[in-house]
Amino acid sequence: NFIHDIILCFFILLASLENVMSERYLRMKSELTKKLSPKILKIRDDSALHATHGNVKKGDKETHFYIKIASTVFNDKSKIDMHKLVYKILKAEFSRGLHALELELNDVEK
Repeated sequence: NFIHDIILCFFILLASLENVMSERYLRMKSELTKKLSPKILKIRDDSALHATHGNVKKGDKETHFYIKIASTVFNDKSKIDMHKLVYKILKAEFSRGLHALELELNDVEK
C-alpha cells in the first residue's frame, strides 16, 4: 500500500497549504491563541481527506481539522476536560460548518 501512503501524504500536504490563508483557520488560531496561550499550536485542514464521506455535502470546505496544542492552561486537567475546553472555545465554528476535530492536547510542565 505504498501508493496509498503517497496519495495520503499528498492530500495532507495539499490540505496544509490550503489552510494557510483560510478564514476558519485564522479564526481558530486567533481564538485558541487568545484563550490558551499555547506553547505549541498546529492546525491542519484535513477536509480533503473526508470529502467523500456521506455526511459532507459536495463543495463543503474547512469541515475537518487536526489541532495539536500544548498549553499550561491544560495543567491539572483531564483529557476530557481539555477536549471540552477546546470545543467550548471553537463552539461558534460548528455553527459555521465545522464538522469534526481531531485533537492532540497536552499540558506543559510548570
